[in-house]
Amino acid sequence: MSILDLLPSQTGIIVSLGGAPEFQARLIEMGFRAGIKVRLVQKMPFQGPVQLRIQNGMISLRYADASKIKVEIHE
Repeated sequence: MSILDLLPSQTGIIVSLGGAPEFQARLIEMGFRAGIKVRLVQKMPFQGPVQLRIQNGMISLRYADASKIKVEIHE
């Protein structure tokens, strides 16, 4: 499932990063790696930016970019 399938305040564990190698490298530099917990804070309407909490920071990603991050729900 994609990170966009999470509900607000729901936490997931990153399984894989999709997209081009350059895009994956950019995500890794921001702290996105397999096994890391990420929480969906807010999704803006009309496929706007997605706000995420990862490690002790807040990151906003474009909707299309966030759709390339695959997660498993963490209870």
